Amino acid sequence: MRKREEGSVFIIAIVALVVLLTLGVAFMREAVGNLASASKQERAYEALGLAEAGADMALVKLYENYDNIQQTLASTGQYQDTFSAGDGNVTYTVYANHQGIPDLVLIDSTAITRTRQQARIRVAAHYLNQTAVDRVFRGAIFSDSPLTLNGAGGIFANATGEGGDIYANGDITFNGTSYDMSPDGHLYTTGETNWIPPQISANDVYEHITPLSMPVIDLEYYRSIATQTIVGNRVFNSGQLNNLSGVVFVDGNVKISGTYSGNAVIVASGSIQVTGDVLASQPENDALVLLSPKYITIAGNTRVEGLVYSHSVVDEGSVAVGGSVEIVGAIVADAVITNGGIRVTYADVWDGLPLPGMGKSQWAQISWEHIGA
Repeated sequence: MRKREEGSVFIIAIVALVVLLTLGVAFMREAVGNLASASKQERAYEALGLAEAGADMALVKLYENYDNIQQTLASTGQYQDTFSAGDGNVTYTVYANHQGIPDLVLIDSTAITRTRQQARIRVAAHYLNQTAVDRVFRGAIFSDSPLTLNGAGGIFANATGEGGDIYANGDITFNGTSYDMSPDGHLYTTGETNWIPPQISANDVYEHITPLSMPVIDLEYYRSIATQTIVGNRVFNSGQLNNLSGVVFVDGNVKISGTYSGNAVIVASGSIQVTGDVLASQPENDALVLLSPKYITIAGNTRVEGLVYSHSVVDEGSVAVGGSVEIVGAIVADAVITNGGIRVTYADVWDGLPLPGMGKSQWAQISWEHIGA
């Protein structure tokens, strides 16, 4: 009897072991399959990214007219190029007068990765002679990232009821419930807002909207059109801010405070520090724009009359604002950082000045299609 029991236990153990091995093999097959699927998806994304790089390269060449691409398109109707990246090779072709429409091009880009994964996209782009002011300059505050407004403050429209808006590519967060807004104002966010100022209604709040892109500060362009070029860091005060005109290009950092007269854009290749009040001598006529691809800081307890703009393609161009700051104009930046209450009254007297996104040809992408390998 005892031997029979021992035999039964042995058989049960063998069966259990076989079952465990079978399950283990099944789980292993599933895991390997999942890994293979994930790896295949990663390779597909890699190829798609390379194909998009080809379209981006074509748009850059169109924008800057590299390799005489405009002349080639005018004479032959198409332009083709190939380049190698660390992940593979890309071939793209640009076709002029797409669908018989002048100034409309079709970019056909194909990529092959090192692992032989392929992807192909087609992008249609339209030529624009950009003379209009970009949308990002049409509100009191524009932040290309989530925006937090600290302390008490207010956002106000101009005399005609325009521009009293806040826009953020991300959530808008109010720390406290002491912010005022003009009844004509709006909140625009690609995310959500945690509070609505009582002066506006829920109908004036737009959440989960399509993000806007910021125009590039093209330093070489501003250098080429500058009415005055300064090499090295510069401190501006009232004595250096009289009768401003055109573009003042500073190849360095800028510190500024004082009263200005005239109409000008001050472009710094480095940072800009607003160390005190920056006031217009005749607010109805004078205009000032401060541009930096690095960052701009505004000291607390100051008033700035003008447009403040900081944007970088590589890094984050920010505007950091101290407490109790008043802006008559607008703040537009990759990141707007408020360390206390800030009041912004929108003004657009800079309409006639060469803002980013104006003066050079633009190629606007109007369609994108992934058509596989």
